[in-house]
Amino acid sequence: MEVGIDLNRRFIGPKEKTSKPKKIGKVNNKGESKQYYRNLPKYLSYKAALLREQQTLRLLIAILSALLTVTFIWSRYEILELQERLRVKEYILAPGVSDFTPASPQQVSDRYVADAVSDFVTNLGNISASTIDEQYGSVKSFMSDKLKIEFDLDTDAWVRQVKKEQISQILEVTSRRIKSSGDGWYEANIRGQANFYSRGDYLGFENQAIKMTLKLVPPKSGKRWYLQIESLNWDREEAYQAKKRIAQ
Repeated sequence: MEVGIDLNRRFIGPKEKTSKPKKIGKVNNKGESKQYYRNLPKYLSYKAALLREQQTLRLLIAILSALLTVTFIWSRYEILELQERLRVKEYILAPGVSDFTPASPQQVSDRYVADAVSDFVTNLGNISASTIDEQYGSVKSFMSDKLKIEFDLDTDAWVRQVKKEQISQILEVTSRRIKSSGDGWYEANIRGQANFYSRGDYLGFENQAIKMTLKLVPPKSGKRWYLQIESLNWDREEAYQAKKRIAQ
């Protein structure tokens, strides 16, 4: 039996089939692309909302941190201020007493403050060419640092004049009024007549007004008074009244 191959025979290929040929190696992802672009706006909105939420949280954390910092600083300031006030109120040492005596501003006697004011005014108002430096220096030791500088500037010309012309001044106090604020601060208003002499000759007199602000301070060794002079105004009565009218 002979077996042969018909060369005119045609094989059945894709064209002879009713279905169209499939393309091999090419994937149709058109549906996936549509789904991706459909979900993209939702994804972007979600990311934007997430970023806004993160920024809001960061802002709230920053604000809370700032508030906590301010609160801490303010509380420390109040504590330091209260400690300072407690130290101011805690002790005084009256003249002639060798130990510290507990006292508050409300317990400081009016007599104690009045004696201190009288001592200051006596040293300031009764001077001569030979004593002015010592007496002014004594009062300055009870002044605040700022007032010491102002006092030196204000009295420099007067001190030189007193020494050059050998001037003496005697102050006669005519009235004295001391007012307390109740928390360790005092205001003294003094009126007096200042008589002036030069080399034994009487030059005349002048009515003067003195206003002094003081505060109670912690005790220090070697100091007679535990009061500090914070402000001092010394002027002729007429000038003082004129300034008072302008201030009103």
